Amino acid sequence: MPRLTTLLAVALGYGLPGQPAVSEKRYQRPDRTLAYGQHPLQALDLYSAGAGVRPLVAFVHGGAWQFGDKARRLADRKAPFCRAEGWHFGSLNFRLVPEVGVADIAADIAAGLRALWDASEALGIDRTRIVLMGHSSGAHLAALVATDPGYLGAVGLAPGDLAGVVANDGAAYDARERSVRSGWLDRRLIVPALPPGDAPLLAQLSPALHAAQAPNARAFLILHTARTASARQAELLERALARAGTPAERLGFAGRGASAHVMLSRKFGAPGFPPTEAARTWLRDILSPPP
Repeated sequence: MPRLTTLLAVALGYGLPGQPAVSEKRYQRPDRTLAYGQHPLQALDLYSAGAGVRPLVAFVHGGAWQFGDKARRLADRKAPFCRAEGWHFGSLNFRLVPEVGVADIAADIAAGLRALWDASEALGIDRTRIVLMGHSSGAHLAALVATDPGYLGAVGLAPGDLAGVVANDGAAYDARERSVRSGWLDRRLIVPALPPGDAPLLAQLSPALHAAQAPNARAFLILHTARTASARQAELLERALARAGTPAERLGFAGRGASAHVMLSRKFGAPGFPPTEAARTWLRDILSPPP
């Protein structure tokens, strides 16, 4: 009998670690896979946009910090979207709860970024034009790495080395507040990663608390559905960034249920999809070459 979290992973569209998303013929094979640690999940895929020095969009997958895999990018539209714009696309894997805690996952993402930084000359990555993007728990992790200087600092980088962050319908920007309305979903999706009884830990893992004080990544685009908890978490992050003087744009889109939440990632990159077009405009501005 599959575990309940396994069933939730499939139902929410995250798949299982290493599991193909669709049939073989639809795969988009990465141009390069890099290991940044000894664990099998400490690896990332790079989809090249071509020769020359180009910007990079690095993606952190969702999955309640407990499931999901970089292989899901083999089927969705994010890599083709970035390639069409002339940007390299990276998709990161990382260790998962319960094997490790959320702080360890954030440290993995920082280490993955360091690996891309170190290989930038060989891969044609412009170090000054790197954007970190994440969806759901991945948006929380991207925001955490981009606001708490300890993670990037541990690998010799700083939040300001990131040109920007796209936080797509994230959870737990302030981990002390609810990210889902359902108590059942809270217990299954949030509590295993963010135990409610540990107030110091929740504060430590709350990007909205770190964001109120610089340094942060240089700019943020915060996308969210109309779901009450999602909008509330997005507002908290936006306000904190404003207090630090960090440029932040927050955009809400229609849809309240789990399907709308999943579609905000799955359809991202599809032409004409409102979140795609909003992000396209923002990313073009952030990633345009200096005059």
